Amino acid sequence: MKPKLLTAILLFISAYSPLFLILAVKDFDFYINYKFNHPLGISILLGLSVLSVILLFVTINTIKRGNMPVTVKAVKNRSVDLINYTIPYIVSFFGFNLAKVEDIISLSIFLFLLLLLTIKSKSVFMNPILLLAGYNLYDLEYEFDGKPSSTIVISKYEMKTGERFYIRSLTRFLYFVTEKETTDAQ
Repeated sequence: MKPKLLTAILLFISAYSPLFLILAVKDFDFYINYKFNHPLGISILLGLSVLSVILLFVTINTIKRGNMPVTVKAVKNRSVDLINYTIPYIVSFFGFNLAKVEDIISLSIFLFLLLLLTIKSKSVFMNPILLLAGYNLYDLEYEFDGKPSSTIVISKYEMKTGERFYIRSLTRFLYFVTEKETTDAQ
């Protein structure tokens, strides 16, 4: 699998790890047995969640310095668009049942379609795991090698017009800000 596709899948799965946690809580019997009603399914969901979050942070921490020094021309914080991301969470509050194969298949198809739409449409859902870790999602208009361009970036830095940052491609449509260029005035 290509590294950029793998990164897109990691971002997507880790973004939905809180959904899997909600489903686990809903599956837990708090009243009689004090255990999961469907331990295999929950183990898979929670294992996938934990693994995707760990791999996401390993990936982020191993990103090399950006190979594109860019100057910010305009920037818009998209982290406020988190509400669009919450729509799939609604499924956890309806009659979803891990005992029903049709519910599991339906949710899998739904999430797979969301993944494909995310990749094909070059749209990005804000990842709440990254948001909690201090990262934001931005629409960025920038200049690189004298040419204007635009993209979506994940950044821990607050970005302002005129500032310079180093960015590196994560996927075909998403970049990561690796560092802010500082000017040493001596």
